[in-house]
Amino acid sequence: MNIRKLALAVLLLSFAFNAYASIKTLRMHVGAVKTLSVGEVIRVAVGQEQILGTSILENGELLLIPKAPGNTDLHVWKRGERKLTYRVTVTAANMSTQLRTIKSVLSSFNNVSVRELNGLIILEGKIPPRKQDLYDQVIAAFPGIISLVEPEEVVIKDMIKFQVQVLEVNKNYTKQLGINWDKTIDGPAIAHVDNFNPNGVFVLGREGNPFEELYEDGILNATSSRGLTYTGIMTTMNSMINLLREDGVVRTLAEPSLSTRSGEVASFHSGGEYPIAILNEFGQPVVQMQDYGVILDIEPLSDENGNIVSKISAELSTIDFSTIVNDVPGILKRNTESVVNMKSGETIAISGLLQSSDSKAIERLPILGEIPILGELFTSRNFVENRSELIILVTPTIVKPNAEIPEKLLRHMESLRELQKTNPIEDELLE
Repeated sequence: MNIRKLALAVLLLSFAFNAYASIKTLRMHVGAVKTLSVGEVIRVAVGQEQILGTSILENGELLLIPKAPGNTDLHVWKRGERKLTYRVTVTAANMSTQLRTIKSVLSSFNNVSVRELNGLIILEGKIPPRKQDLYDQVIAAFPGIISLVEPEEVVIKDMIKFQVQVLEVNKNYTKQLGINWDKTIDGPAIAHVDNFNPNGVFVLGREGNPFEELYEDGILNATSSRGLTYTGIMTTMNSMINLLREDGVVRTLAEPSLSTRSGEVASFHSGGEYPIAILNEFGQPVVQMQDYGVILDIEPLSDENGNIVSKISAELSTIDFSTIVNDVPGILKRNTESVVNMKSGETIAISGLLQSSDSKAIERLPILGEIPILGELFTSRNFVENRSELIILVTPTIVKPNAEIPEKLLRHMESLRELQKTNPIEDELLE
């Protein structure tokens, strides 16, 4: 008895397996047709006729006509009542072509990904609110797409302002600015500027100074060697530069002011663009513009404690006609790149990008003399005779909305004016 039951179970399973194995899968897309050569067809049945249409041709072949995206079953009876079963999946269009088209159209949306799943095109990712209307217009042209894209949350980040000073400094006075260079480093270098480095002009505030509270709040940084306290929004570094400029040992070549969000890049370019002919991927000549001159890129990242991590890249490049390949001149570059940690208001100095020997290039290429910074530097006798050097100072300041610093400054300035009545101070120091 048990043997009979077991044999019956095996027989039923074999029938079920054969029935499942006889189901074939077909994939089609709307707009395409397909013929099945299965022999003489007697009868056809479609599970969902709104998805798939059929027609029996005179030669006995079966013509399949996709109507709409979806899934349906197709049953075909041949002579002798033999039945064939198909599982048909109809997509909106040729999937690979549509995927390429959609990816190309959405290429400007960097955070949106496109993928195919079981005949469906799915979009995922985030987009900024300012691009929402454009995104809606794009996907409206592709019906049947499943969009899981969400609007990107707007994160308010700190704004960071960079005060950049491009200076020609007499080499004998670089330490007066508080710059301590590593003597073992050749070529371009980055150093930290110490505002509290004692020198012959400014010294640290003395104990018992009536402005001691201002030192604690960071408003005052130093006291002059003559006993007068320096105050104001400008830092001691700027005051030092102003005094050395009056003595003729510092010359300001440029003072750009840059601003960017934390995590974004701020750029400064003083120079020009030179057209260079290159071959594209198809072997056709195209013109590409090559930047040259003084190029400064800064990518800062700040935290809530006022710390700033900055990736600083400085480059000085000139057109080099001594190296020509296929009538295209080369580009002579000198650059430095570093990641530095600093506080808001501290200063980083960059030097070594340009040497006095480079001044000979202006004789071979007069166009360099027209660059605002390089032109002025190459006409300096001190620089040509190697008595001065090019130094770039970068001072970042975190700018927060509704900052309390201006109010604190106003309070301290008012206190200074009250103290001036009993301790006269030169008026220009309070302006």
